[in-house]
Amino acid sequence: MKHLFILPLFAFTLILNAQNQKNVEDSQFKINFLNPGLEYEVGIAKDQTLAFGAGLQFGTNSDGYAFFPALNGQYRYYYNFKRRLDRDKRIQGNSGNYLAASGTLFLEEVIIGNLSSGDGYFGFAGPVYGIQRTYSKGFNFNLEFGVGYYFDNFLDDDGFGPTVSFSIGWVLGQGKKQK
Repeated sequence: MKHLFILPLFAFTLILNAQNQKNVEDSQFKINFLNPGLEYEVGIAKDQTLAFGAGLQFGTNSDGYAFFPALNGQYRYYYNFKRRLDRDKRIQGNSGNYLAASGTLFLEEVIIGNLSSGDGYFGFAGPVYGIQRTYSKGFNFNLEFGVGYYFDNFLDDDGFGPTVSFSIGWVLGQGKKQK
C-alpha cells in the first residue's frame, strides 16, 4: 500500500525538477519594428515555447506588395540549446534555432501597399525553421522560413507555397534570468 503513495510522489518530484531545468525563458514580451507588432513568448517545457503575435505583416505576390494586419501563433521547439551552452554561447532570450508549427491569419484590409484590398481573411499554416537571437541589451532578431498551406475565405487561391519572415525588435522583459 505504501508503494501507491510513493510512486505518485516520485513522479510529481520528477515533474517539478524538470520544470526547474527549463532552458527557455518563462516568458518574454517583444516589440517588433521591421514588421511592426507585439509578440509574447511563454515557456511550456524544457526547450519548448508558445509564441503569439499581433501586428502588420508584409506580403507580396506577382501583383504587388502590402502590409496586412495579422495574428500569429507558433509552437516552437528549440533544438540546439545544449550545443550553444557547450560552446559558451548565449541562450538567454531564447537565443537558438527552432522548428515550429506556425499559423497566421491575415485580414485582407491593406494598410500600406499596392495590392487590392478584399473583405475577409486569408491565412497560412505549416512548419517553419527559425533562428532567433537576443543580445544582452534586449536587441532581438528572428528569421524563419518554411512551406505551408495558404487559404482564402473568398477566392479559390488555396494551395501550398513558401513563407519567409524576418523581424527586428526589442525584448522588454524576460520572466526569469538564467545561469
